[in-house]
Amino acid sequence: MRPSELAAQLRCPHDQDGHEVGERMNEHNAPVIEAAYQALRCRAGDRVLEIGPGSAGHLDHLFGLQPDLDYTGLDCSSLMVRQAQRAHRDIPPPGRARFVVGDVMSAPLAEGALERIVAVNVVYFWSPLDAALNRLLALLAPGGRCCLALRSRRCMTLPVFEHGFALFDGPDLAVDMRRAGFCDVTVESRRESSVNVLGENMEKEMLLVCGERPASSMTDTRHTP
Repeated sequence: MRPSELAAQLRCPHDQDGHEVGERMNEHNAPVIEAAYQALRCRAGDRVLEIGPGSAGHLDHLFGLQPDLDYTGLDCSSLMVRQAQRAHRDIPPPGRARFVVGDVMSAPLAEGALERIVAVNVVYFWSPLDAALNRLLALLAPGGRCCLALRSRRCMTLPVFEHGFALFDGPDLAVDMRRAGFCDVTVESRRESSVNVLGENMEKEMLLVCGERPASSMTDTRHTP
């Protein structure tokens, strides 16, 4: 698969190649997903939105830790949503899981209705970024928490990442989150050794950029011109 073709599949898995790419993402992203949920600090009964979960191969483990979450997976790939629906149709009560096709800007989600939002390895594709971050803030309830998990610019060196990926160092993304109105923004860097998108072992750096919506709904820290 050419770099441009692989980039398109990573953005939105589709057709026969999308099945294979989806399975690879479940495996390759597992360390980042686990770290992101640790940083998200989910509580019993939280309403959680995950953006770009693919087929959500991690969901059984997540519900094993927090069995009563109200989970929504939002993915641009109808293929991934169908796979996730088939794989997780029997989440035992009191937990709930639903999967929706769409993107963060157009999905029919109620503002202020979520306690937690997580997005793993998808922020690269949000354009314009400020509009997406403003939308995330609006979807959170006051005091809600968001975690954006990604790989750093320094380890995104393969040709595939030259095709439609916006890359970040960590502090730059934190500045963007603060500008959107998030408070208590933190950046955590972790080293990992895992398989890249070409199936090769390599050293990587994961970033966990987290922030919260101000606890008072009357507080607005966004910058204005």
